[in-house]
Amino acid sequence: MLDRIRASIPALPPAEQRVARLLLTDARGFAILPVGEIAERAQVSKPTVVRFCRSVGYDGLADFKLMLAGCVNEGVPFVLRAVD
Repeated sequence: MLDRIRASIPALPPAEQRVARLLLTDARGFAILPVGEIAERAQVSKPTVVRFCRSVGYDGLADFKLMLAGCVNEGVPFVLRAVD
């Protein structure tokens, strides 16, 4: 997912490129930030964030974040411990 977005940056409008660069800088953070915070950090409007998600093939921000969360959390180790 991230490699595909990285490759699509040159084809995106400048404002959407800023969203993509923010995403690639901190994908985990992007997945949990509200749309207003993403827009502020990328210096774009909230609708631009949603347009970016649609430009890279998703139905909207919620759909994009769901896929992103699955992508960035793959292979994250965890510890299983018994509670005494």
